[in-house]
Amino acid sequence: MARRITPFRSVLVPLDGSPLAEQAIPLALEIAQRARSKVKLVLVHQRPPVFLEPEYTRMYTKVDLAVLKSERRYLRGLVERLRPRMGKALTSAVLQGEPAPTLSKYVPDADVELVVMTTHGRGGLRRVWLGSVADQLVRTLEVPVLLARALEGGSGAEWAGIDKILVPLDGSPLAEASLEPARDLARLLGASISIVNVVSPAVFTSDPALPFAARYDEKVTAMRRDAAQDYLRDIVAGFQEQEVNASGIAVIGGSAADMILDLARSEQVGLVAIATHGRGGLKRLVLGSVADKLVRATEVPVLVYRPKGGQMRRSRRRT
Repeated sequence: MARRITPFRSVLVPLDGSPLAEQAIPLALEIAQRARSKVKLVLVHQRPPVFLEPEYTRMYTKVDLAVLKSERRYLRGLVERLRPRMGKALTSAVLQGEPAPTLSKYVPDADVELVVMTTHGRGGLRRVWLGSVADQLVRTLEVPVLLARALEGGSGAEWAGIDKILVPLDGSPLAEASLEPARDLARLLGASISIVNVVSPAVFTSDPALPFAARYDEKVTAMRRDAAQDYLRDIVAGFQEQEVNASGIAVIGGSAADMILDLARSEQVGLVAIATHGRGGLKRLVLGSVADKLVRATEVPVLVYRPKGGQMRRSRRRT
């Protein structure tokens, strides 16, 4: 993995005017302060429907201007409240257009290196406005998107305490692409990295008449686990050479998602990092339905990264 001297030099927090969306701010500020980077709070203004009748034109214009003024006032208030902590490193902007396409264009134009935002998580990301935007950003952006589940009545302050980052791998270069942003976050937050590879049991028969345990070849399964453990050992050694506290474990399990979720709970993981192709939404993430379930079911933030073109091919050589 290449060494980046200054990671996450610009952090973006998309907002929609709700307290739930604001819960992403504490985590974004924590990262930005440690990285000595800039933070921009952005709200995308959506114009109301256009009426063709002349009598509605003036009303349309007044409503649109009033909403826009209110949104700008809202962002100014947030910046003023947070200014003592961040100083001039904190700015805001109101953009205009459809939220996801507008943000997708703005992020590269503004040289944003990390997006931090919230999602409800109930029933998948597509059930809420901000979740729908997150789903589209994950599929289109080539920078990490850090998703934190919004909690009713929560303030977001609890996201600041991240001591361990869990990185699920499946042996593919794509999955390994999540190692670099995970490493950068671990350094900034003073966290350790726990890498897990869930090994599927080797099936030697599909005879339903046999007991479940009797359908698997224990010797071949053990060989798979040992090979996975050797693979993880090399990755951990690479982290240790860079003075990053890391560990790796290969576990046997039928449901990768359930195993990862159990590990995240039992090891008190503060964040999960995964990579994605980006095609077709979260159900096409590197771990497939596993990643989709992780985003929906885990209570901790999830860092989702869609690597740039040739980065996946290089990741194994860098590790």
